[in-house]
Amino acid sequence: MTKVTKHFAKASTQYLKVNGIDFAYRRFGNSKNKVPLVGFQHFTGTLDNWDPLIMDALAAEREVIVFDNVGVGNSGGNTPNTVESMTADAVLFIKELGLSKIDVLGFSLGGFIAQHLGIYYSDLIRKIIMVGTAPQGAEVLTGFAQLIEHAMSLDPEERFLKIFFTDSESSREAGRSVLQRLNARKHDRDVETSVDSIMAQMKAISAWATPPVEDRLSQIDHPVFIVQGSDDEMMDSNNSYVLFKSLPNATLSYYPDAAHGSFYQYPETFAVQANDFLDHFK
Repeated sequence: MTKVTKHFAKASTQYLKVNGIDFAYRRFGNSKNKVPLVGFQHFTGTLDNWDPLIMDALAAEREVIVFDNVGVGNSGGNTPNTVESMTADAVLFIKELGLSKIDVLGFSLGGFIAQHLGIYYSDLIRKIIMVGTAPQGAEVLTGFAQLIEHAMSLDPEERFLKIFFTDSESSREAGRSVLQRLNARKHDRDVETSVDSIMAQMKAISAWATPPVEDRLSQIDHPVFIVQGSDDEMMDSNNSYVLFKSLPNATLSYYPDAAHGSFYQYPETFAVQANDFLDHFK
């Protein structure tokens, strides 16, 4: 029997075996809403990289489910090196939970999966939110590898700030507040993503960014809400405008003086906009 709590901080890590692989997940929020929101994480991200402030604000209106895909964090198996396989694994997990319709929150790499879901698993999806992501074939690796290499030479706090925030003091201060929230949970935490998983994710991102590809974004007729920072070095902020122009039913919001972690920096604004989108947009 799946346990559902109301707050992210109190949601215990549960496990669901699918095809012999244990998926780690947390399920929380207002279960009266029949369509749950499922979160898909960024490159290297685990359950503990979701901002509790955002998660609780979303969960006040609906049930939220976040999980570690295959090989990531506390989930078993070997991480595949294509977005297609990552998506297929996620769909197996979602269906094993007994869900037939979901809303999607895809952050960065998770946004790649969100696009793939909208194209190839359209019947499963109601609405899609994408944060800090890019369409297939976009040159998302322009500066990506160099940014990661430089960030890995920094201490953990500076690494987080470099990747997700701008160099302005106000952005960095917001980043420090986010780090406090992310580290507030002391028990039942995920292990860090392994080197093997990171390398597989890098290959998936590289393949996603390699043109030419067939542009199928026009097939996603679901309502889509796109969120981006004004200065995202990781994915290039302009890629979100390309997504907006390519999707037939999309809304786009840029956040000022923000980088890859745009919704981290503006959690209250994002939560209001996301809840409004999920509740009212058609």
